[in-house]
Amino acid sequence: KEQDLVIVSDYGHGFISDKVAKVIINKSKFLSVNAQLNAANVGFHTISKYKKADLVIINETEMRHEMRDKSEKTTNLIKKLALKINPKFLTVTSGNQGSITLIKKNKKIIHCPAFAFKVSDKIGAGDTMLAYLSLAVFKKINTKIGMFISSLAAAFNVENAANSKILKKIDIIKSAEAYLK
Repeated sequence: KEQDLVIVSDYGHGFISDKVAKVIINKSKFLSVNAQLNAANVGFHTISKYKKADLVIINETEMRHEMRDKSEKTTNLIKKLALKINPKFLTVTSGNQGSITLIKKNKKIIHCPAFAFKVSDKIGAGDTMLAYLSLAVFKKINTKIGMFISSLAAAFNVENAANSKILKKIDIIKSAEAYLK
C-alpha cells in the first residue's frame, strides 16, 4: 500500500493465488496487470481474478480464450471483457495488427498500429507494453501518446532477439521522429 504503482505479470504458475490477488487489488493505489496464458495453465488461469485493476493488458488470443469467443469483432469483445472485469483501461494487443485501448471513463476506444519492421523475437513484447503503458496511464499522459510510446518500445523489443539490446530513451525518440515525419 506504500507503493504508488504496482505492476503484476501473472504467468499462471500458481505463485499468485486468488487470495494473494485480492490482497494486491485491495492494497494497490494503482494496479496494472497482465495475466498470460501458456500451455501449462490453459483452462485454469484467468484475468478475471484481477477485477477492477486500473490497467489490464491482454493479447487478443488470451481475450478470446477468456471470453470463449473465436469470431466476435475485437472491438465488441473488448467491450464485453471490460464489463466482466471492470478496469479503468483495458488494452488488447494483436501482434502486427497493433493494439486497442478502451477507456472506461468515456468508453472511448483508441487504436494504435504496430511499428515493428521485422520480427526477431516476440517474447517479452507484452511485458514491454505493460511496463511503458503502466507508467503512461499512471502519470496521466494522454492515452494516444502513451500507446504510441509503448508500441514503439514493444517494436524495439520484437526487432531484437532476447535481451540483446537495451532500450534507451534515444531509441524511442529516434523511432518517434521517424514515424512522425
